[in-house]
Amino acid sequence: MTPELLMEHLEQYLQEITKNILLGEHKTPPNIYKVDMPARATPDYDEGETDIKPISSTIPKERDERFPFIIIAFSDAEDNEEGFQTLQVDFIFGCEGGGRDAYMDVLHLIETVRMAFLRETYNGWPARLTLPIHRGLNQEQVVDCWMGYMSTTWEAPSMVQEVWKDGY
Repeated sequence: MTPELLMEHLEQYLQEITKNILLGEHKTPPNIYKVDMPARATPDYDEGETDIKPISSTIPKERDERFPFIIIAFSDAEDNEEGFQTLQVDFIFGCEGGGRDAYMDVLHLIETVRMAFLRETYNGWPARLTLPIHRGLNQEQVVDCWMGYMSTTWEAPSMVQEVWKDGY
C-alpha cells in the first residue's frame, strides 16, 4: 500500500460523504483536492478603448470557485517491527466568507469528516484509521476566509523482508 493509494481512496470517500453538504452563501458542496489547490481561474475584464496601457490594473472581486474545499496532504510515514506502517495524513478545510457563517461552515465540515471516519468500518480499505485525531482552527485567518485542519494517523500493511532467497 502506498500513500498515493490511500490519498486516492480518501479523495473518493470525501467526495461521497460531502456531496450533499452545501456551504457558504452560494450553497456549494466542498471541492476535494490532493496536495494543494489548483490555480484560480482569472476573470476577464475590459481595459477600455485606449492606446495607453494602465500602470496597474485591478481585478474585480469575484467569488473564488475553489471554495469551500478540503485538501488531502500526506505528511510522513514510518515502518515498524510489527509488519505495518503508520501514515500521517493531514486535511486542510477552507470556507469563503466573513464572520460567523463561514466559521461555522468550517467547523461543520471538520466534524462531518471526523464523524464519518469514526463510523467507518474500513472493510476493503487499504489502511485503517487510528486514534487520536487532532483538529482545530488556524490561529491566524485570511480576510474573508476561515480555515481549519485535521491530522490523522493510518495503519497499513508494510513490506515483509524476504529471509530466504535463492535457497539461503
